[in-house]
Amino acid sequence: MKKQLGFISVLLFVSCTCTFGQAPQSFKYQTKAKDASGNNIVNKSVSFRMSIVQGTMSGAIVYKETDTATTNLYGLATLDIGNGTVIKGSMSAINWSNGPYFIKIEFDPNGGSNFTLMGISQMLSVPYALYSQSTGAVYSKTPGQGMILTSPNGNCWQITVSDTGVITAAAVTCP
Repeated sequence: MKKQLGFISVLLFVSCTCTFGQAPQSFKYQTKAKDASGNNIVNKSVSFRMSIVQGTMSGAIVYKETDTATTNLYGLATLDIGNGTVIKGSMSAINWSNGPYFIKIEFDPNGGSNFTLMGISQMLSVPYALYSQSTGAVYSKTPGQGMILTSPNGNCWQITVSDTGVITAAAVTCP
């Protein structure tokens, strides 16, 4: 029983470590919701359709979702793009290094699915945490032996730091 409990504890620790080490597959988007007369839409459910478009403003849609939000007292709607109802693609499948990417926002002030185009604009700062997931794996070594990094081309490098701060890198066989 003691061995099983120890195994379960280690398994739980590894599972939690893997979970916390992953970047969320979403990012925040905020906008003011206004009616046709330009008045803020306050404390009301509104709906959006968001698309991530690759290459140009009229390029291929690599991701599309719909979502709803309830506006606040000032008409502000906050969404997590990537956590809505997916229509096409998946956030985790987007290769952010193959940009540029544009975000297309469509809006229904009545909370339905009668969307009107609000605009398309280039994403100037990609969700770097999502891109960083594709840069390679990291393997920890015991203290004093540094760590092993996997480069995007699959080569492994052991990185060590001396007590005086000297950093060295040596090619090694990947674990």
